[in-house]
Amino acid sequence: MLNFEIKVLGLSLHSVYKYFTYFLILFLVVLPFHAVSEMHSPWKLAGANERIKKIRMGTAKLKFVNPDGTPINQKLFVKINLIKHSFQFGISLGQSWALYNQKHFEQYRNYMSDVFNLVALGFQWSWIERKKGRIRKVGHIDSNLNWAKSKGVSIKGMPLIWHNAIPKWLNEMTDLKEIEILIDKRIRYLITKYPEVKTWNLYNEAVDAEKNYMKNNAVAKWVKSKGGPAKTQAWVIKVVREIAPNKIYVNNHYSYKDPAFKRMNQELLNMGANFDAIGVQTHMHTKQNRLSEQDLWKLLEDYKVFGKPLHLTEISVPSSTPFNNWRDFRPHVQALKRAKPRKKRLEIARNSLKDFEKYQADYLKDFYTLAFSHANVGSIIYWSGSDLYEWRGTAAGLLDTKHNPKPAYYVLKNLIKKHWHTSVAKSTEMFGKYSFSGFYGEYIGKILLNGREQVFKFYHIPGQTDEQNIVVR
Repeated sequence: MLNFEIKVLGLSLHSVYKYFTYFLILFLVVLPFHAVSEMHSPWKLAGANERIKKIRMGTAKLKFVNPDGTPINQKLFVKINLIKHSFQFGISLGQSWALYNQKHFEQYRNYMSDVFNLVALGFQWSWIERKKGRIRKVGHIDSNLNWAKSKGVSIKGMPLIWHNAIPKWLNEMTDLKEIEILIDKRIRYLITKYPEVKTWNLYNEAVDAEKNYMKNNAVAKWVKSKGGPAKTQAWVIKVVREIAPNKIYVNNHYSYKDPAFKRMNQELLNMGANFDAIGVQTHMHTKQNRLSEQDLWKLLEDYKVFGKPLHLTEISVPSSTPFNNWRDFRPHVQALKRAKPRKKRLEIARNSLKDFEKYQADYLKDFYTLAFSHANVGSIIYWSGSDLYEWRGTAAGLLDTKHNPKPAYYVLKNLIKKHWHTSVAKSTEMFGKYSFSGFYGEYIGKILLNGREQVFKFYHIPGQTDEQNIVVR
């Protein structure tokens, strides 16, 4: 029968084998690049919920008293509700340079404030001082600051200094002493100009200044003159502590695997440099950079040895067809850099796919749960709010290109606003006492007395054992 079919088709056995081999290669090699589905294998998360309860929650004690301090001698029905976690669940608005004044910008920001209690804003030197000595207003910076304050969202600034975001005029300078004077001036300007910013990345990705490809960068040359990244960062820390000693200062880097960054942190500790936290980035635009459950836990454990809280400062998980590795990804990144005008970036960007949106949502649910369950983690910041002008031209946003929520957005909202949330409604005990177990953070409460409602606020913080008096008027 086979010989008969081959004769009818006019093909020899050799030709059949050749075409079969061709289509097999096509199936194995080409098809994966057009894959439309990818499943996330759920993580085990053994003990994660128990750890979260142990380290992120505690018993709060309230006591309702009269204006003269005497206990209320009747039962009160009290409702309390967590309005802001003490833990920093953050989102970067780094895309604002492209999204500001565009359609649905307010929708984009409001979706972010509905979930996150921290916003990371860029204060790039190249934006603020394009011409030497001329500080300019940057519309999206001022707008985002005012918006964050109006929403009660905490603000993180980044970076105080970064060799990859300096003005052209600075990079053309050769006088290293003058460069240091200008850097000192910039740092002092940012911290005094923006007192509402409570957390700052210090010199961002400082160890990168020693890489060979940075040899012609003026700030990198200044770093070398200071004795290297650790000594330079120690100098930055000294400057900021003189200006605003009570802010949170983060030593941040793009690669948690970089041994130079680990050495830098140890050197800073050996020098007695007074920084508050270590920041590491976990952008997962390639399959090679994806963190398994074991990878993430090892990362968190490895950095615990430095005795500083760990901030996961930049997280990206795309819902577009993934790149395999940097070699595969690099041409795409280079094309983005060359894209002019900026709308050309949208032609290069990869689109979100429904099946990959499920992968993104499922993965982030496990990633956030495991990270939140580790006692050393002090902050988790997702990097791209929207797919529109996502920094790497992928669909790593929580909203689509029209700023409508993707499944990952709702997953994080459900975790932060529902699963990791405290709301209690019950009556006081004898002598106005009231206690509950809840997540640490800022609370709002309501009581009803003699037909009149009274609203109050209080903070539930770790280690607080004394009763907090609530005056009933």
